[in-house]
Amino acid sequence: MKTEKSCFAASFLTVLLVSLATPLIAYSTYASEDDSDEVRIVPGTWYKLESDIVTVLFPAGGRKPMFIWWYNKAPDQIYVVKYQGLIEYFAFEHPLLGLGKPEYYTRFRGALHDRFEEMYMKPEEESLMGMGLTYRYKLEFLWQIMNQIGQTWHQPYLPFDAGWWTLGDIVNITTSEGKVIGVSFAFRLQYLPDWMRNLQFAENNIMIRVRFYNETVQETVPGTDFSYKVNAGEMKMDLVVNKWVWNIDTIKQFIAKLRDAGFNINIPEAQSRLGLWVNLASFNITQLPVVEEEPEEIEECSTATHMEIQDRIEDVTISKTSTEGETPIEASGPKYVRIRFANETSTLGGFFRFVSSAKITGYPNEGDMNMVPVKAAYIAAGAHMRLYIGYPYFGNGTLEHDPSIGVDVPNIDTTPKYTVQAPSGKSVTPVVIGKYLLPPFTTELTVALIVVVSGTAIILYAAKWKRKTPVNMVGVGTTG
Repeated sequence: MKTEKSCFAASFLTVLLVSLATPLIAYSTYASEDDSDEVRIVPGTWYKLESDIVTVLFPAGGRKPMFIWWYNKAPDQIYVVKYQGLIEYFAFEHPLLGLGKPEYYTRFRGALHDRFEEMYMKPEEESLMGMGLTYRYKLEFLWQIMNQIGQTWHQPYLPFDAGWWTLGDIVNITTSEGKVIGVSFAFRLQYLPDWMRNLQFAENNIMIRVRFYNETVQETVPGTDFSYKVNAGEMKMDLVVNKWVWNIDTIKQFIAKLRDAGFNINIPEAQSRLGLWVNLASFNITQLPVVEEEPEEIEECSTATHMEIQDRIEDVTISKTSTEGETPIEASGPKYVRIRFANETSTLGGFFRFVSSAKITGYPNEGDMNMVPVKAAYIAAGAHMRLYIGYPYFGNGTLEHDPSIGVDVPNIDTTPKYTVQAPSGKSVTPVVIGKYLLPPFTTELTVALIVVVSGTAIILYAAKWKRKTPVNMVGVGTTG
């Protein structure tokens, strides 16, 4: 009976200690909540954002989105990400053929003609007269269709530096208590020159949204159960593409016209994607004035030697863009693809990562919303790396995908302090929902529970083994 009472007391004590441990663990999590200073903003030709952890530079004055950043305790090593542009690509038999090679798409109209002439316009063998007439008829009709396509197609590569970008106001991300936990802003593609024919649809429809936190937060994606953590000092971004006009839709019309004209054409279903081209580079702080003056020459100043893609370190010192194809990236986890700057033997502090799925709304039907997987590939480009992120066809809908930059900081508290709803659609500023609620079993709580239960079991076992006076674990004296 006494042993049973001791077991009951031990169980009661376990529950009591765990309930007491929970607020203590939560308190230790939030204890440093007010330690971080607000983000400091220095305007200029290059804006500077400073937190206690990271400093980030980005341009104003119409330049395309690019970001330069460094760890405040290691300012000699500077990292760069440049958003180069968007590439629309498709193939009839190889969905990823030509990924990352804009010149391939520039030549695609001629290549497509050659392909059709080879496969579908061979002379008939009935007579020389029939052969000539049939061939000339098909060739003339084909060129008429191709000329029509030429009037409606846009060039498949949209270089971001060809347009004028507006930088929106930098606004605070504020909690309901008035605490500032970061800032947000956006780059918008406002204007494209007339020589970029048929691409004006992209004006005011392409945006890079930015959130820069000085507190670790948990972001949620509106309309989904998808969420992810953004650490303090990490800059989270969204590529937003709205109402893209696809060349592949013109090709479908072209094929329909050829069939109506009597061409016996059976082409496999075409694959179409939109690719984001990103350059990743790094340089020494002595080059910073040169880079700020000539940002398009950043790659020439880059001193990067290696990059770690997932868990594989790649040498990027020699350019392979003209000799090899891109290497696909396989996502090792359900959420992130992670790329870190490195040397021959180890990784450096800076990283670029992106969620391995994207949000698409308004496709295939208005009001639809889906999370879709993204593809990626990379190639060494000579002291820097080219990265291509591929998104599936999304019709007339809206694509949203969120990469981020930052540094790996030792001993940083990575427990989220707030839950934040990420912006969606044309909105820019996130909404702070409230303080982050710890899940029922955090790592710390699980460890505390194991310690308490293990300690209780050891005490009870020792008491039973020694066969002595029952142990009173709730502190009330008993006698044998």
